[in-house]
Amino acid sequence: MRFLEGRTDNKKQRSEKSESKVLTVNQFLSDSGFDNINLFKILQYCRKSQISKKLNGFVEKYANCEVKIADKPKENVGISGFLKEIAQTKENLVEETQTTDNTRQSEKAVVMRSPLAHIEGFFASLTSADKDGRIVLTRHTLLKESTLKFLQMNPAVHFKDVLSQARSVVVAGGTMQPVQEFKQQLFYAAGIGPENIHEYSCGHVIPSDHLLALAMKSGPLGVDFDFTFSSRENSALLNELGLVISNVCNIIPGGVVCFFPSYKYQHLVYQHWNKSGILAKLEKKKKIFQEPKLSSQVEQVLGEYSKSIQKGVKGTGAILLCVVGGKMSEGINFSDDLGRCVIMVGMPYPNIMSPELQEKMQYLNSNFPKDKDGHLPGQIHYENLCMKAVNQSIGRAIRHSQDYATILLLDKRYCRESVRSKLPTWIAKDLQRMDKYGPSMAAISKFFQRKCSNNPV
Repeated sequence: MRFLEGRTDNKKQRSEKSESKVLTVNQFLSDSGFDNINLFKILQYCRKSQISKKLNGFVEKYANCEVKIADKPKENVGISGFLKEIAQTKENLVEETQTTDNTRQSEKAVVMRSPLAHIEGFFASLTSADKDGRIVLTRHTLLKESTLKFLQMNPAVHFKDVLSQARSVVVAGGTMQPVQEFKQQLFYAAGIGPENIHEYSCGHVIPSDHLLALAMKSGPLGVDFDFTFSSRENSALLNELGLVISNVCNIIPGGVVCFFPSYKYQHLVYQHWNKSGILAKLEKKKKIFQEPKLSSQVEQVLGEYSKSIQKGVKGTGAILLCVVGGKMSEGINFSDDLGRCVIMVGMPYPNIMSPELQEKMQYLNSNFPKDKDGHLPGQIHYENLCMKAVNQSIGRAIRHSQDYATILLLDKRYCRESVRSKLPTWIAKDLQRMDKYGPSMAAISKFFQRKCSNNPV
C-alpha cells in the first residue's frame, strides 16, 4: 500500500505535456523511497499466502455486491484513501472524455480481477539486476493518468534456467525471420555456442507458382515509391499510390488487403484520395473497408468485407485498408478470395524517438558486438522490428496448400538485398525486383489469368 500510494502521489506532479522517463531499477527504487524494503520477503509472503488468488476469488464471488458508502466517511487515509483517489481519477477521466470519444474510453477500460497479481509481477521485475532492466514512467497529461512499464533488457537471464535444466530446447514459430538477432540475444548471451544451435526452416506448403511476389520501385507516372518520413506526404507520391492500387483492383478478383505503416498515415492517404477523386474511382471497382480502431468493431468489418467478396463476381470484390501491427496484421486468415493480393505500403519502422526503443538500442550497442559488416546491434534491432512486422502482415494471404496470391511491396527500399534477405525464405527466393511499372502489371495480369483459368469462378 505504501508503494501504491507513492505512485498515486506522483500522478499529481504533471507537466503541461505528456512525458516519459526511463530509470534503472536502482534509480526507481530510490526515487520511490522503496530501496530499504526487502522485495524478496514481500514476494515470498505473496507466494506462500497466495493472497492474489484469494483476492481474485473474493472479487468473483462478490462481483455483483455493492457496499453502501457511509454518509460521513472518515478521513481518507490508508487503503480507503487510496481507493477513493483511484475512483476519483476514473470519474474525472470519464467526465472529460465522454463528450469527445466515449467509445474509445470504454474500449481502453481494463478489468483486472486481481490487480495484486500484476503488482506481484512488477515487484518480481524490480528484483532484477540493475543492468538487466529499465523502468519507464509515462505521464499522460491529456488522459490525466500515468503508466509504469518494466523493460527486460536481457531476456537471456530468465531463459538460462530453461537451457540449463533441459537436455534440448525446441523454439518454434511461424514468423521468426530475421533470426540472427534472436539467437544472439537469447542463446549466445545465455552461454550456448553456435555449434549447439541447429536451425531448420521448412518453407511453405504451396508450390512456387502459387505465389507472385513483387518489389515495385515506381508507379505508372515514374514517381519513385519513397515512403520515408520526409517524403511520404508528397501529393505526387500519394496520387501514384492511388493509381497503382486502382489498376491492381482492375486486374485482381476477390479481396485486396492493403497495409499502411500507421493509423495516422492510413487516414492521411484516405483523406487525400477522397479529395483527389481517386477514392471514387476505387469504389467503382471494389467496395472499400477500413480497419477500425476499436476491437469490438473488427468482427463486424470483417463480416461485411467477407460478404462483399462472396456476393461479387469475377473481377469485383472488396479492398480492406489495414495497419501493420494492428488488429488485422496477425491472427486473421485472409485465405482464398479474402486475400488474393496483399499490398505493403512503405516500411513500418517504429518511432525512433520512443524512450523505450532508444534505451533498448543503447543497451544493445553497449553489450553486443557489431556484425560482420560493421553495423551496430541497436540499428540491426531497429531494422528487424520493421521487418518482423512486415513478415507478420504479408503472411496473412497464403493459408493452405491450394491457396494462391500476389504480394506487392511498394517501396524502393524493398529492392535492396539487405532488406530482401530479411524476408521469409519462401517469399524472398522468388521475389522479383521491378524497376519499371509496366512489367509489374503484366506479371500480375498473367499470374491471375493463369490462376483464374485453372480455378474458374
